[in-house]
Parts: sequence; structure tokens; C-alpha cells
Amino acid sequence: MLADPSPKNTYYKQHSHYRVLLVYPNIQQCAMMPYSMGLFTSLLKQEGFEVGLFDSTFYQDDINANYEHYQTAVKEFDWAERGVDFKKRSMLEDFAKKVEDFAPDLIAVSVVENTYPIGRAMIRTLPSKHKKIPVLWGGVFATFAPEIIFRDNVGDYVCRGEGEDALIEFCRRACAGKPLDSIPNIWAGTNGQIIKNPMGPKVDINTLPFPDYDLFEEQAIYRPMQGKIWRTMGIESQRGCPYTCTYCNSPSQNILSKHEQGSLFYRKKSLQRVREEIEFLHKKHNIELIYWLVDTFLALTNREFDELVEMYSDFKIPFWMNTRSETMTEYRAEGLEKMNMLRMNFGIEHGNPRYRLEVLKRRVSNKVMLDSFRYCKDKNFVTTGNCIIGMPKENRRLIFDTIEFCRQLPDNIEDTGAFIFAPYHGTSLRDIAVKDGYLAPDTICDIQEPINSMLDQPQLPREEVIGLARTFGLYQVLPRSEWRWIEKAEKDTQEGREIFERLQREYQAVNAQARLDEGYQRDISPVA
Repeated sequence: MLADPSPKNTYYKQHSHYRVLLVYPNIQQCAMMPYSMGLFTSLLKQEGFEVGLFDSTFYQDDINANYEHYQTAVKEFDWAERGVDFKKRSMLEDFAKKVEDFAPDLIAVSVVENTYPIGRAMIRTLPSKHKKIPVLWGGVFATFAPEIIFRDNVGDYVCRGEGEDALIEFCRRACAGKPLDSIPNIWAGTNGQIIKNPMGPKVDINTLPFPDYDLFEEQAIYRPMQGKIWRTMGIESQRGCPYTCTYCNSPSQNILSKHEQGSLFYRKKSLQRVREEIEFLHKKHNIELIYWLVDTFLALTNREFDELVEMYSDFKIPFWMNTRSETMTEYRAEGLEKMNMLRMNFGIEHGNPRYRLEVLKRRVSNKVMLDSFRYCKDKNFVTTGNCIIGMPKENRRLIFDTIEFCRQLPDNIEDTGAFIFAPYHGTSLRDIAVKDGYLAPDTICDIQEPINSMLDQPQLPREEVIGLARTFGLYQVLPRSEWRWIEKAEKDTQEGREIFERLQREYQAVNAQARLDEGYQRDISPVA
């Protein structure tokens, strides 16, 4: 019996006139319905508020110009196989029309750092007659950079931390005509001053309703993965992360929560509640693939892992997730195979143990990381590894330590590559970059190009980082006899581009042959 996700509402009669427009700027073309918007929709409807949505995911105008980069960053796939249609119209004009037609009493915008500029453009494009509509910003960027939002004069209110309770309290007070400048978690801009309210209690993630995605287009459920288009949905089993990596803002969430709320932000959802959520969403949406919305999926005790494997045996819906090498064992690799996992991502980040410990605060040895990949060798799922280059205090030699590490990985590891460091607000590495003078304090990470660097360090110039990111996979796979040519291919010159194209063909041939040698075929579907 499925749990009722929408308890009877006692506020419906008095709240039904209040209209909230949820805005999801999705400049990355990352086609998956955001969990937060599903939760907010469910909570607002539960209270009796009228809810609208504007989702920018499927626009292909100049503002979403990096669509082609997203398309080429993964295995070849064809959106048309599931009837996904992209909009050629102006996204900003459509947004203004949505505001005109829906006539909201509140506009609530949720952003991460590199979607903030598009959200900002959306609010700025509104005609003057709509400028009086209150705008409430939320999301990770709002939590760690609220002053920028007020500086840009694009909103009256900013929610720091979790938004579920704060959004509902805001709407309740607005309906009752009560002051809006004393709500926990919300900073209010009033008469040129910012009223900085402290955070209230953390949300009980076990009592939240199931997310409601009815406002999204039907095609929003589709997500490319491993060369196929899947009906995909995110499931939250934990919130936050227990680790302290300096390139991530999850540790700052823990610090902020500890300071203002008295305990860590990180916590786990009960397995029973996870089961109920999967049952409900699968029955309603016929899920083909699950993405676990967890920073470190295997941050579990052995008992918790065994209980998860047993619970999930009733579903066996293919899934993908992120985890850390310290959390993987041979036993767990076998359990994940039983669960019907499709793909997992390990965070390698860096191949030099000292740099990894002292700068990234990752207390793990190269041996442990290599062992974690070996445990996954010959399993019926795809294993990938992610690295970061261009970080503060790094140099070319250190980057090659990461390349050398990746050359030791088992042959069947797929798509190990390098991302260029992005100095997001709320990360310790950003603070280091600012302190060392490699980044202006008010810089926003608005990275439109997939291969770009925001830092330009004396020992590691920006162009060198970009060249190494482009050729990282070539250095990892091709024989050392080719390295002198790969170094030439790092350069953005006519000669460098021609050499790169030749080496890229060799790289693809090596990968194709490796898959043939391994007999590597993957056709996974839910098991009844």
C-alpha cells in the first residue's frame, strides 16, 4: 500500500488565491527534473497555494548556447528516439509571457552558481509593471553568496540553506499580511538594508511529501546515459556529505549548519521512506533509470548497505550514483551488481597523495583508490573516474601525477577524464584562490565553455590548463612514444588542432579495441 503523499490541507480555503511561480533556470541543458522543484510543488499544493512553473531546460537560444557542448560530452545519443523537442523561441520572451499570463504573487528562483546569470537575466528582462512582484532566491548559490544577489538588485529576499519550511512560512505570512522580514533562513532587503535572519531547525527529510513533477513537460523525464535515452528520476536517500573536501561546498554546509543550527547538515533518510518514495514514483512515472541524489552514495555502514541491497532487490531499476573509493569493497561491488547498477562515478580528483591530503583534505592513499577500481573490474556495470586540474597551488608536474595515476587503472574503466577546477562560492579552494590573488572576490563562476579556466596562476597559466584538459585522455591512453605529439596538440594552433584530430582518432580506436577485447556490451533493464 503506497503512503499518501498529500495529507488533507487545512489552509486551502484561505490560501487558494496566492500564486507562486517556481523558476528553474537550467543553462546546462541537464535534462532531469530537479528534486527541489518537485518538493516545493508538492508542499505548496499541499498548503492550497496555486503553483506555476517555468523551466528553461529545452530552450536553444543564445542564452542556452552550450547545448551542443552537452550533446558532445557524452556517448552519442538521439533525442528523437523519445520524441524530445527543443524550443527555438526566445526563452526570455517566453518567461516574460509566463509571468504576464500566470500573474504570480511570488516568483521563487532556485539556482546553482553557473545558472545564476541566466536567472538574473530572466528577472531583469521583466517589464516594469512586473517589477513589484516579490522575488525569492534559493539554492546553493543563494546560501553562500546572498550579498551578490542583493548587490545585483534582482530580488527582495534570499533563502539561505533549506527552503522547504522557509518557502511555506513565507507564503503563509504573505497571505496573512504579516511581516516577511523575520522568517528563519531568509534574508530580506528593506530600505537599502539587509535583515539577516538566522537559520531555523533543519528539515525532517523523512516527513517531506513525495515530489510532484506534474508541472513539468512530459519530455522533462528523459535523460541521456550510456548512449540511450531513459525515463529518469532522482531519489534522495541522504542530504549533504560527511567528508571535508575543499573543492566542494558540502563541508561548508556542515560548518554553517553546525554554527547556526547546532548540528551537521548531513543526515540520512530512513530506508523505509526511500522504499515508499521509489514505489510511489515508479508507479506514477514508470521509471527506467534512477539517479541517487547523494554526494557519497556508499557513505553507509555495512549493515545499512546490506539492508539497502535487500530492499532494492524488489525493484532492480538500473541506477547511477557517485561515491568515494574509501567506501568501496569487493563485497560492496558484488552487492551493487546484484542491485542492477548501470554506472558509478568515483572521485579521483588528484593523483599526488601529498597534494590530495594537504590541499584537498582527502585522506586516502593511491593504493586504496586503485583497489576500489579493481574491485569493480569485470562487473556488469560501468565504472568511471573524475579528476580535477587547474586548482590553486597546482603545477604541470602535479597534473602529470594525476595522469600517471589514471594510467594504472584497470583497462575496463570507462571515461576517466579531467574537469577544470571551478571556484564555486562556499568552497575552501575558492577562498585560497582569492587569498592568493588568482580570483577577484566577487567573481561568479559563469563557465559557458566546457573547457575553460577561471584561474591564471604564474606556475600554471590558463592556456596550459585548457590544453591539458583537452588532451588528458590522450595522455592517459596512448603510448608514451606519442607524448611529444600530444604536447604539440595542447596548443590551440592550426598545427595543434590537426595533430589533436589525428590523435583523437587513435584514442577512439584504442578504446574501441579495448571494448572488443573485453567483450564489453551492456544492455540492462529492470528485472521483474
